[in-house]
Amino acid sequence: MLKVFPAEFEKGYKLFKQGKLKPDSAGDESGWYLLEIGSVIKFNLNGEDFPPMIAVIPAIIDLDAAQDLDRRKMQQQLLKIIIQKMPIDKNGDLVFDVDEAQQLHNNAVQMLSKAIGIDVLTTFADVDVADMADNHTSTTTDDL
Repeated sequence: MLKVFPAEFEKGYKLFKQGKLKPDSAGDESGWYLLEIGSVIKFNLNGEDFPPMIAVIPAIIDLDAAQDLDRRKMQQQLLKIIIQKMPIDKNGDLVFDVDEAQQLHNNAVQMLSKAIGIDVLTTFADVDVADMADNHTSTTTDDL
């Protein structure tokens, strides 16, 4: 990010990180780095010497984290799992042997290999589709 500013900003930042900035007055522990007068501008609102929009920085960081979480949640809601349950007989024995069940699983995986957001799980019994979407949310709602 420092690359978008003049080189003196990077130099000042490095001095700050090393704790080598000169204090401006007694009790000043963090110090100051003076910039070239011709390349800076200062907005002094209400007599304050700190940036007027500095209070929004934590909110921007929180928004970025919330957007990332929202993006991951939306991706999860698009996921589907095909649950392929292998049948068992009335005695609880497998109808298919393990090799046949594996081949059925591999066939389903191959058939869906180009589908986005669909995984295959093979177990013993019926076939269902598990939807990972939250049915209580609306796509037109944006809490952010």
